[in-house]
Amino acid sequence: MNSAMRRCGHQALGIRRALYTTNQTITKTFQPTDEQKVRGLILNHALTKVNQLGWTPAAIEQAATDLNYPPTTVLAYNGMPLIKHFMFDALNKTSIDQLHEFKTPIDRIRCLCRVRLRQTQPYIRHWHDAFLQMMEPKYELAAASWFFTLATRMWEMSGDQSLQIDWDRKRAVLADVYVATELYMCEDTSADFGDTWKYLDEAIEHMEDNARGMNRAPDLRLCDVGNEPASGGHSSE
Repeated sequence: MNSAMRRCGHQALGIRRALYTTNQTITKTFQPTDEQKVRGLILNHALTKVNQLGWTPAAIEQAATDLNYPPTTVLAYNGMPLIKHFMFDALNKTSIDQLHEFKTPIDRIRCLCRVRLRQTQPYIRHWHDAFLQMMEPKYELAAASWFFTLATRMWEMSGDQSLQIDWDRKRAVLADVYVATELYMCEDTSADFGDTWKYLDEAIEHMEDNARGMNRAPDLRLCDVGNEPASGGHSSE
């Protein structure tokens, strides 16, 4: 399990780097035009074509044809319009009515991660290809912002009350955990993705342990970024 965690962490490196450099958001609200409504209908239907045609323009064109629209109604040179549509839609569906039943923010985070992963599950055999498209240089920052916003949504829903100095770090770390877990899920062949849920539990436990350690030893955080410990502080041994 540990070797698999390291492998998935390395695969997510491109998006991980961008997570620490972007503050973009996808939470703006707007009233869709008729054209945007048609686009949404086509892209929603295109998701049913993913397992047959992948995250491709062909899936979008086939969906448009099925709905009696011209195949070029949604212009697409790759799968990114469909991937982006899925990411927005999944973000809006990442919620749980019974979150108050969980005692701690970290328990709520774990549950929210499962809810979001379950949305990717129907497309998981093609999701690695989606990741490869998102990691292309011209899309990397936008994709990172989607995962960063997902992590923000999860922490907000969990009731976390961190100060700003911890808030940005915690969002980035959670986004990193989520990305790595999704990549692990792409290769998971266990029954009902049981190994993925174990991986997620271990990753969140590790995240929580690291957070507790940083809260107990603020001097170590200074050392981690290349600074000398404060005068009179303890060594990092």
